[in-house]
Amino acid sequence: MNLIDVMERFPDQQTCIAFLEHVRWNGNPKCPHCESRKLTRREHETETGRIGRWNCQDCKATFRVLHGTLFHGRKIPLQKWFLAISLIANAKKSISSYQLQRDLSLNQKTAWFMQVRIRAEMATKG
Repeated sequence: MNLIDVMERFPDQQTCIAFLEHVRWNGNPKCPHCESRKLTRREHETETGRIGRWNCQDCKATFRVLHGTLFHGRKIPLQKWFLAISLIANAKKSISSYQLQRDLSLNQKTAWFMQVRIRAEMATKG
């Protein structure tokens, strides 16, 4: 998937969240703490849009689809993460953090951090 495809398919934060929920749970979410499927959804407003929080009826935990992923606890919009994944995955040899910085309008340390996290996930997931 090239950059234009990524930008068209994931135009906003909500679309990215919906995609992650589909890929991770396929319409049947479960609690990452106790594996229960007795959940209620609660919308949560952030700077980048609405993010669905889930409340587990059994263990009373609150979580989001981002829990336990490389996106968890990060303030970088998901669109930039998806673009970075596409750039790294489609690079013929390798892409530097300086190139990511320029392409995604990030500072170099943030670009480096994203690059390290993405490569580590790619290495573990094959």
